[in-house]
Amino acid sequence: MKKHLTVIGTLTWFVLGLSMMMNSLVTAQESTKYFSSLRYNHVSLHGEIKGIHPIDKQQAAKQPHYVFTYGENGRLVEIENNFYNNQRLHPLTNFGVKYVKFSDENGRQIREFYDVNREPMINIRGVQKEVYHRDESGFVYQLNFYDKENQPVESRWNINEYRWHIKGDWVIEQRFNLKGEKQPLSPYFPFNDTAIEYNANNEPYRHYNLNSEFEVVENEHGIAFYQDTYDGIGQHVKYAYYDSEEKLTLNQWQFAYGVKQYDEQGYYKGRDIFDAQAKKLPSMAPNMIKATAEDDNEITRVSKGYIQALRDRNPALMIEVLHPNLAKHTIPPFPGPNGEHEVRATTYEQMLEFAKSWNLNGVRFPPTMNIDVTVLDKHRNMATVKMVSDNWVEYLHLVKLNGQWKIKNLLWDYH
Repeated sequence: MKKHLTVIGTLTWFVLGLSMMMNSLVTAQESTKYFSSLRYNHVSLHGEIKGIHPIDKQQAAKQPHYVFTYGENGRLVEIENNFYNNQRLHPLTNFGVKYVKFSDENGRQIREFYDVNREPMINIRGVQKEVYHRDESGFVYQLNFYDKENQPVESRWNINEYRWHIKGDWVIEQRFNLKGEKQPLSPYFPFNDTAIEYNANNEPYRHYNLNSEFEVVENEHGIAFYQDTYDGIGQHVKYAYYDSEEKLTLNQWQFAYGVKQYDEQGYYKGRDIFDAQAKKLPSMAPNMIKATAEDDNEITRVSKGYIQALRDRNPALMIEVLHPNLAKHTIPPFPGPNGEHEVRATTYEQMLEFAKSWNLNGVRFPPTMNIDVTVLDKHRNMATVKMVSDNWVEYLHLVKLNGQWKIKNLLWDYH
């Protein structure tokens, strides 16, 4: 396989390993820095943590950000997470906690995770402590996960230990569970042993799928490696998938590469995806599509559908319009035995049974049924509806999944 590899010498590896332990050297007077975001990482926990889009304290007070605090020796000692910009977080980039504390002892960097009250909590990966091991040159060669009781634990990806070693211009990565069994890169991306290639800026540039002989091979989806592109300030702007001939190929989600967009503050706005011939494809994220007036008819039909299913004893229609995780409640007009008015629930399973027999005598609905549906609001794949019928006044929440509107929540009272 033809290689386009960055030549990384011993000195560079020393710097790379050291970067895992410190983000940058600062003076005692410059012990705190503010960043709009973290450099995106979907490759490996071997890569360094890096804040991008530096801002000042005044700017930070007005926008989502991270606070990096350094000790007198210039080493990173804490990251405070004030990133309230609610976007999907990648488990290899983010922590999912309020504070990350860094400490160094005996050639190890220890990262511990805390909530807003500085109480220990598990992070987005499902662990409370991460311990990085480095050799005398500063190269990070191992990572282990622990719980709040300092016991070895597996992450949500079933990984307890990462191991890394240098092979030529690559960093080889292997992952193991508590039984010592090898684990794939992630549950949704089946790379086995992998090779990380860093570019001249110490950014993870390529990630190869390897066989047991550490040779580049295609995985079950025909992907041999993926390649990342960063802009001048470290934003992750493109990712692409290649076969063993270094040709663009489709991943399991049926696109070959994605191009990401950011606003002026560095916040992710969205992406465009393309096939191997650079043809732009429809968005993979239907929740980013604004709900339109054309949805109103379907929202109305689905809302009425559950009452019609009761009237017509039609379980199939009830299944069609209700989400299986339905939450349906009412407050009865009379107090219960304890004298309290309490919310009463009706389950999805009960609704399916009601659709079979509730109107068996045919007298629970008027001969001509009146149902008035008002779509109060809709946003992307959500809608709020008020429905007034002969018997009930109801407020419904609907959700659009896989192109279909379903009733997810329903609160009702007698008309």
